[in-house]
Formats: sequence, structure tokens, C-alpha cells
Amino acid sequence: MQFKEFDAFPKVESGFVKRTGSGGILTLMVSAILCLLVIGEIRDYMSLRNDYSFLVDPLINHELQINLDITVAMPCDALSLDLRDIAEVQLRLSDQVEKIPTHFSLSSSEHSDHIRKQPLNVQKLIRAARKTAALEKASKSNEDHKACRIHGSFKANKLSGNLHITALGHGYYGAHADHSVMNMTHKIDELSFGDLYPNIVNPLDDSFELSKSSFEAFQYFLVVVPTIYVDRSGKSLLTNQYSVSEHRRTFGEHEGVPGLFFKYDFEPMTLRITEESSMSFGHLLVRLAGLIGGYFVTAGMIHKVLSAIYYTVKPEQPTLRRHNV
Repeated sequence: MQFKEFDAFPKVESGFVKRTGSGGILTLMVSAILCLLVIGEIRDYMSLRNDYSFLVDPLINHELQINLDITVAMPCDALSLDLRDIAEVQLRLSDQVEKIPTHFSLSSSEHSDHIRKQPLNVQKLIRAARKTAALEKASKSNEDHKACRIHGSFKANKLSGNLHITALGHGYYGAHADHSVMNMTHKIDELSFGDLYPNIVNPLDDSFELSKSSFEAFQYFLVVVPTIYVDRSGKSLLTNQYSVSEHRRTFGEHEGVPGLFFKYDFEPMTLRITEESSMSFGHLLVRLAGLIGGYFVTAGMIHKVLSAIYYTVKPEQPTLRRHNV
């Protein structure tokens, strides 16, 4: 009972409070709107934004992994895979990747389409990268297939280079592929630089081109940007992404080399994508306190103003007079 003496806030006796139907309706409306606003503030607190910044590439890597999964509408024994970088280092890659006879299909990847439509979620991206990532293995068979799936990963110098898939004997000495089987129609399911991570889709993934001639070259010019993803807990993921422009050229026999040419170059800058909360928890509490207090005060003032207007314009009720008989 002694605490009542320290209560500095005056209380209104219940007998002096008049409860009305309009006041109850206003209370329900205020409570409903206030709940919606509070839910909106909590959703803003839970939502994340991505902060983009650039810095000089801090890593000096002499080697870089390149991942391929490309299907060409030609027999495997008629294709050659080679790489030549700016330091004139040349790699014969036909023995470093799998060349799997298959049927050519232009079916699109629903997985890639789904990832492209989703907004970037750095936390999910890093969580998925922890899982074992590997290109799926395809089974070989002895059937007479008319296409070849070039599939696998290999190491190359981290220098500007030209990766090309050409018809055997065109551009290099050796056995010469018959012109009747030359068809550079192709589908790219995977072309990426660095460790292979799931849930990362590059511009050329799930793309295809139809060749109109036996002597046709498809040129892709790639600019590779090292990228670091950092989630709000500080976990990071190092990978690469790239932009691409393409050009196709048709020519006559002995006027060029038919094939697929991927010319890539590396940017000296690194893109850092950091996941951040839109506000801190303390900021959320301040906004909720201001929202609740301000909304009740505003609603009370509106109720008083409307009540005053109502009773001002309300017609007076006629009074009954008593007559003594």
C-alpha cells in the first residue's frame, strides 16, 4: 500500500468514465491499424539489403579453376578443346575433361530459371556453398550419338585467355574432321570461373545457339569480376562472376576456323556484396515506441475533435413540460 504514495500519475475514477459505442469502434479500428503498422515495422527489421562496394583485388592467384558443361551437336571424336592465355601458354584440354556422347536437346533448366527470378540472398548463397558442389556425372554408352557433352573442371593461369572448341584439324594440325559432321549448334549448361558453387547462375548458363552453316564461329567476350559475398554474420564466400557479349560469323571454306571461342579477361577490381539489416534492434524498439504512443495520442485527439463537432451540430432534443392538473 505504501507504493500508492509514490504514484505521481493521476487516475480517473471509473464512475467518471462514460463508455460509448463509438469509442469502442474507434478502439477496435485503432488496434487493427496499429497491429498492421507494427507488423510492417517488424518486417522492415527482418528484411535485408545488399551493400555493393569495390576494392582492389587483394588476392594474387596464379591458377584459377574453370568449370564447363557444354553440349555441341557434333561427335566427340570430331571435336578439339584447347586454351591459350596471354603468356602464350597453350593447354590441350581434350584429355582433362570428359567428352560424353549424347543426344542434343534444347530443354531449358528450371533450376537456373528459378534462381534468376529470385532476389539475391547472400545468406542462402553462402549456406548452399558449404555443401559439396560438383558437376553431375553423366553415364557413357556405346550408342551412336550425334552430339558431345564436354563436361568437367580444369586449372588454368589467372590470365587473359582464349578457350576454344573447334572441329578437329581446323586451326590445329592433325586429323581433319569431315565437313558433313561439322555443326556448331551448342548448349551451355555451365560456364564459370573459380570453385563451383550451387545457386550461382552466370549469364551463359542455360543458353543455346543454332548454327546455320558448317563454317560458323561463335565468339563470346567475357569480363570476369572477382566477387566476395559477406552475410550479416560475417561469413564470406569468394567466387567470380562475369559479363558477356557475343558475336557470330559465317564464312566460306578456308576463310576461318569454325568453333566456339570464349575470350575472357579479368578485372583488377573486386566486387564486395555485403548483406546488412535495414535497422538495428534498438532502432526498432524506438520506432515501435514512437509509433504506439504517437498513434494513440493522434487517435484520441481525432476522437475529441469529432465528438466536439458532433455535439455542436447535433439538434437539441425537445424537453417535456409537466402541467399540474
